Amino acid sequence: MNNWQHSFNNPVDLTDHLQKPYLRFDNKTKDATKIVFDDRTNLVWAGDTYGCVSSYDPSFSLYTRFRAHVGAIPVRDLLSHREGILSLSEDSLHFSNRRGVTMFNLTSIDIATFSGLKAMCYSSQEKQHKLYCAGENTSTGITCVDLKKGQFENVVYYNSKVKLLASNNKLICVGKQSGSVDLLDPNSNQIVKSFSAHSSTISGMDIRDYTLVTVGKSERFSNQYADPFVNVYDLRNMKQLPPISFSKGTTMGSGGAEFVQLHPLLPTVMIVATENGSFDFIDLSNPTLRKQYVHPCQSMKQLTLSPNGDHLAILESNNCLSTWSRSPTNSNFTNMPDILEFPDFADDGIQGPVSIDDYDYPLSSVGLPYYHEKLLSAWPRTIFKSPGTIPQRQIDMVNSIDNNHTLILNKLPSNSPLASLASEKFPFYRYDKNKFGHRNVMEKYVSQYDLRKRLTSDMKPEELLRYKAVNESEIPPAFARLPSTYGRFGSTSFDFEAFNKSPFSGLDKDVDNSYTNAILQVYRFVPEIYNFVVGCLKDENLDRTSLLSDLGYLYDMMARSKGNICSSSNFQVSLNSNEEASELNLTQDSNFKNAPNKIENNIPSLDHLQINQDNNKLKENYEKLQKSLSQRFNDFFLGQLIRDEKESTGHNIALEQCFGFHLETNVNASCKDYPRQLTVIPTLTVLSPTRNGVKQNNKKLNNQPILSYIETSMKRIKYINSCCDTCHKQEIVEYERTIKNLPPVLSLELVLTKSEWSTVKTIKNWLSKEFYATMLKDKAIVRSSPNDIKSTNQIFKYELNGYVARINESNNETRLVTYVRIFDSKTNSFKWYMFNDYLVVEVDEADALNISAWWKTPEIIIYCDAEELRKPFFSVDTYSINYDILYRDHFAKGVKDNVRTEYKLLSKAEAPKPGTLIAIDAEFVILNNELSEIDCKGVKTIVRAKKIALARISVIRGEIGEMFGVPFIDDYVVNNNHIEDYLTRYSGIHPGDLCPETSSRPLVTREVIYRKIWLLMQLGCVFVGHGLYNDFKNININVPKTQIRDTAIYFLQGKRFLSLRYLAFVLLGLNIQEGDHDSIEDAHTALILYRKYLDLKEKGALEKTIENLYEEGRASNYKVPENMAKSSTIQ
Repeated sequence: MNNWQHSFNNPVDLTDHLQKPYLRFDNKTKDATKIVFDDRTNLVWAGDTYGCVSSYDPSFSLYTRFRAHVGAIPVRDLLSHREGILSLSEDSLHFSNRRGVTMFNLTSIDIATFSGLKAMCYSSQEKQHKLYCAGENTSTGITCVDLKKGQFENVVYYNSKVKLLASNNKLICVGKQSGSVDLLDPNSNQIVKSFSAHSSTISGMDIRDYTLVTVGKSERFSNQYADPFVNVYDLRNMKQLPPISFSKGTTMGSGGAEFVQLHPLLPTVMIVATENGSFDFIDLSNPTLRKQYVHPCQSMKQLTLSPNGDHLAILESNNCLSTWSRSPTNSNFTNMPDILEFPDFADDGIQGPVSIDDYDYPLSSVGLPYYHEKLLSAWPRTIFKSPGTIPQRQIDMVNSIDNNHTLILNKLPSNSPLASLASEKFPFYRYDKNKFGHRNVMEKYVSQYDLRKRLTSDMKPEELLRYKAVNESEIPPAFARLPSTYGRFGSTSFDFEAFNKSPFSGLDKDVDNSYTNAILQVYRFVPEIYNFVVGCLKDENLDRTSLLSDLGYLYDMMARSKGNICSSSNFQVSLNSNEEASELNLTQDSNFKNAPNKIENNIPSLDHLQINQDNNKLKENYEKLQKSLSQRFNDFFLGQLIRDEKESTGHNIALEQCFGFHLETNVNASCKDYPRQLTVIPTLTVLSPTRNGVKQNNKKLNNQPILSYIETSMKRIKYINSCCDTCHKQEIVEYERTIKNLPPVLSLELVLTKSEWSTVKTIKNWLSKEFYATMLKDKAIVRSSPNDIKSTNQIFKYELNGYVARINESNNETRLVTYVRIFDSKTNSFKWYMFNDYLVVEVDEADALNISAWWKTPEIIIYCDAEELRKPFFSVDTYSINYDILYRDHFAKGVKDNVRTEYKLLSKAEAPKPGTLIAIDAEFVILNNELSEIDCKGVKTIVRAKKIALARISVIRGEIGEMFGVPFIDDYVVNNNHIEDYLTRYSGIHPGDLCPETSSRPLVTREVIYRKIWLLMQLGCVFVGHGLYNDFKNININVPKTQIRDTAIYFLQGKRFLSLRYLAFVLLGLNIQEGDHDSIEDAHTALILYRKYLDLKEKGALEKTIENLYEEGRASNYKVPENMAKSSTIQ
């Protein structure tokens, strides 16, 4: 404690790099916020208000400096790690090595609980593999991050504002904003003790071994004053010791303790300091032994001791760093410092001349010159995005692409004075004022930090669901890109209720081909399609993969979930396995990386008209149009449903009659050898009237609603130059495409150019709410009123059922949303809803019909017969369901006859009834692990989420009787895909078990086992299991909560779930899962545990038993002892 000297007389300015000319006028605070010594090297780290982290060696020369947090947000905390340095801001955590290379960077996009962070600490100072972060946001709790994996681990519920965190090897001390201190057990995530330390707030805190010291402030005379004492606590006995006074004899308001730190080597010594520069070294065992010093400064912001206790760093209020030292000869901050790494500079020597024609000389060997000054290219990007600079605008130039990749966009009128300067290859573009704002006005810069906050900030529910724009350029929050639900912690912690207050279920976006969610939603609310698709579930369809069946299960799940989120993962599995979908680039597994609404150059043009299969010469010579990804999927989807219906029933054509258009193509020419073709198409491509062969001037076209577009698209006439394949006569022929019927459901795909959309968006009420149509002389007549149709034929009334719209961001990012008009039988009226994946909100009819916004473009529109639209939605319960699969085996093709079974099938006498108790357990394998990438700024982006597949399901009888505990389902699921990890230790699945050619297991297809579980749920069975949420989520079935008995929840205290093996050992005295996991054993154990739970609850001993479970678990780290010779159970 003696011999301390002020060793650095010329303090270093930690904010020197922030005093640059280009940062002078940004109106931001330029301060150093945190300093910390490195535990392993001779470095001292400093953070500032711009998110930069710098390190200095003992001579206070700069070693490294890097931007840890994007958006110029302050560094709140720094923590030394054996591999580098951890930096914390209010919404992000950055981990880099000592050379400044990013190890990982987690933001509020990755972990939704990252909000208002202020402090962090390790769960154990020795291991340093888990990090706890907390702050002033009471709704996010304390977040635990796994530093080895660089991902979220769990959240500890904590509803107080946190100011400081510190830990030893057993406990975490939480310093609350209110002044009290809580002791958190990281094993159970429970508060084991609380101390009321200071009446107003806490200023400093440190813990070492079993000693905790705190300093803080109290409120006196409406002001906060630093307490003139240090609180000391003995954590071994969980008691407060007598406080130790500081700076005796000082007057009120000056000399109070502001900073405190325990000596890193001397366990009974602490340093206590005040803001005015006074600091004392005090012996805790004998407080009268103390040494007082005064640092010459106006005030100081922070004080910290080096790991070897020989150096003291002080951060002054003017952002200068000063040090004190005990030994002038010892410049090391730690006793055994690691050697610092420095960059190597290669000596390239003198480069001789090289001929430019020398193809044998590698250009990569030409080095770059070294510069002593920073190059312009090395300046931060924020310099070029700061006020006073011209923003770089990116204009969406993709409107139409012909076969020669020539861009033809929004041309100027021919009478424009600039038209002569433009060409088809390099045209001029009209300025979109709604999209880019007024001319000659600098666009407001939005940083990446603001974009992240826009996604993950604690937005009020009414703001989160706001669908009306406050100005012409804004995209309302309801249409924004939604955050991922898997993130780093799975969807169990995600608040879906904030995104959906309606009785209708949204769809999870974290699936393959998520763009299909919008199309699936729009047909979900077409009564005729829904009733037919769900009605197909009454029959078995087990021998083939069918989109029709998977769609039926999905729609049934969405109807039963009543607003809870659903997932289309099983439907996506079937879609990915469809060869035609893959050839059309509709799946994520094909070359198209799930980017909705981008244009593929290899798609046949809509104007490439084929007369027959052999004649491929008929093309049009002007601007080509192409369908978007959603429209191409819509064509395939409806066509595949028709094919699946015919293959499953053999003769039914109900879906074809529902939405099938009868298309007749005819060629009128002097030569009579052109054939007439009759086909059925599921969708109608709607073009502008001028492209359908109707001559109209621009003035008339500017006032026409969608009805003229629909009518002219039903009878399209084009004149093209053709050569007959029979007589070889070259002539101009009339090509006619005519729709010969009006189906009850009209699926329309709008394909317009950018200039045509510009015209459409200026027409009021262009999207008609209803219209009337009839067939007159083999031609469809479409009018807004029945009085406008002069015909004795039957007139059909069509009403708008919904549409899929593309949302276009100014940065060219796109996504799909769905508008649906749903009939409410209770009020006998229709209501409009908007679906944006899992966000669902009721909208006004005027907003739904308004398509004038620059960011909204309809792509698929559904009109339905008015009578069909008012039909009710029937549940599958109204049909007579085939339950035979529950009482027989249906193995996959190729399974051997001598297959080994461990179950006994149900008999008809054992037919399940509502309330029948059954126990279930499922095992899974990993098809591919998570794939992510980290950019140059350390931002981690998940390129591909982890994908798992069902491998085995076991179901056993749960009713008391002779057959209690006997399994009746034990099916292994066929999987021909590449399996990256069988998880044998946890699943019991070995390589070859899921292959029909090599397996000796009872293999079934996914369709068979899913139908069995679905039928058991349909019958009202009660499922018993351990961790059923995860099993049902990955099976992709939503079982009602009234039919679930989850033992993981029944024995839960706090947030830590207990393993099935630990519960079985402690409560039942059973040693399970000694080798590979067995799903039959796990299901049987869960069933016995449930019986034990009922018995304890009946005796009133449940709460006491759970307390004993966690108390004993903390002692054994919740693990079963390896030596099982002697077991003990809790009674």
